[in-house]
Amino acid sequence: MSSKRSDDYQDLEEGITMEDGGTIKDEEEKQLDPIEEQNKKRWVLIRAVLGELLCTFLFVYVLCATSANFIRLGSPPNPVVGGLSTGFAAVALIYSFADVSGAHFNPAVTFATCVTRKTSITKGLMYVGAQLVGSVLASLILLATFPGNFPGDKNAASAVAIAPSVDANIGNAFLTELVLTFILVYVIFAVAFDTVDNSVKTKVVGKSSSNNLTIYTTSGQTKAGFAPIAIGFTLGFLCFLGGSVSGGAFNPARVFGTALVGRNWTRHWMYWIADFLGAGLAGFAQKFFSSSNK
Repeated sequence: MSSKRSDDYQDLEEGITMEDGGTIKDEEEKQLDPIEEQNKKRWVLIRAVLGELLCTFLFVYVLCATSANFIRLGSPPNPVVGGLSTGFAAVALIYSFADVSGAHFNPAVTFATCVTRKTSITKGLMYVGAQLVGSVLASLILLATFPGNFPGDKNAASAVAIAPSVDANIGNAFLTELVLTFILVYVIFAVAFDTVDNSVKTKVVGKSSSNNLTIYTTSGQTKAGFAPIAIGFTLGFLCFLGGSVSGGAFNPARVFGTALVGRNWTRHWMYWIADFLGAGLAGFAQKFFSSSNK
């Protein structure tokens, strides 16, 4: 019995105990067909871009449908409802699409990943294109699902289009969008991209027990596992901020679809420049504070 077990272990060490009769060494040394490998990479990219399109479509539709539904009910604007809808939708969609496309569903987030070299420019452009298509499709489906005219003889897309408040100047709205997008992208980068040393749980600075600086850290796996919840909560509370000034977009895709379908381009350029600037600053700021620079 011991002789047979010894032979088995020897076989395993030599890599010749495989059910299909092959060898582990042979499998490791076997080279992939370059054409097959290229096709596989192309398919992964196509799947990611299409996933980003669908993810953005669902996210924008949920946000717009929530607003349209409450307008039809004649309810006064309620940021709590918008925040809950946005946060819940974000958590669900990030968990659903994170392993497909990364679940950006926001051109500002994609821009930040490009300027910090986490995503290639080519892939970033494809993502932004998919996000805009998804946003337009969501706005078109909104027209098909919500009948009749809205107050002011507007269609559904125009009624839920985002625009700055009439009493806010361009500086107010621009700075609001920049700050809100900065907060969002910083949190995304911190919880979805950053990791820390798993072997370090708590670091205490100082000798006196009454004058210690205790720094609590979490593992990279823990942060990544809770990333959808952290991002969803962030999107939720951001809906409580700035909506009365800039409209609270912090996502150019959310603005683009309804602007195109609803023909409402009020200060549309601002949402691209302010959101991209805020996202880029957040990406570089988080990169500075990330664990890789410690």
